[in-house]
Amino acid sequence: MTLPQLPDENVGRTRWLKIAAAVWLLLVSILAVVNSVGLSRLIEQSQASAQDAHVQALNTRVAELEQQAAVSKSQPKPVTEPDFEAARKALDERLALVEQAQATDAHAGELQALQARVADIEARMKRTAASSAAPRRTAEPAKPKVPEPPFNVVGVELRGGERFLSVAAPKPSSVLDVRLLREGDAVGAWHLLAIEARAAVFSVDGQTQRIALP
Repeated sequence: MTLPQLPDENVGRTRWLKIAAAVWLLLVSILAVVNSVGLSRLIEQSQASAQDAHVQALNTRVAELEQQAAVSKSQPKPVTEPDFEAARKALDERLALVEQAQATDAHAGELQALQARVADIEARMKRTAASSAAPRRTAEPAKPKVPEPPFNVVGVELRGGERFLSVAAPKPSSVLDVRLLREGDAVGAWHLLAIEARAAVFSVDGQTQRIALP
């Protein structure tokens, strides 16, 4: 013969089940809160790492620009306008990204200092490009000095059907100082090339000189 279960035993079992369910729900809630806090910290750390990476990249780019500005000042070769515009465009894009990511960040002061350095570098590069683009005056070659002949042209004489040029020393003392030159003859460095109607053509030191006939 079986005995019926007591009502008190059922009530106690139900109560323990409710307590166990409440404890389980409490543990699940605690784990959810811990996971949410950990995820938030992880997101904050990743954002801070990304911002630090942007700042580091900007510092590297600024150092490269400063080095380029120093090299452009020490070398005569000017910075070309396309290179300057490309570098400034890339730097502006990086600055825009950093400004957007760090609008309310503690790196605002460092970002302003970097912007001031970039503006100073751009101004120096513009001055260097402007001074390099200024037209340089080329020195005009000196005109060769016309040499003075070591003789005086007396006139033209015709002997045996051939024309001769009579020349004499600057201060002749006798008729022996007068010489007759045919085409091809020379007096010192002066070579007679031709006897024209109104001038005698000479070659001296690689130049062609004409002396009028009296």
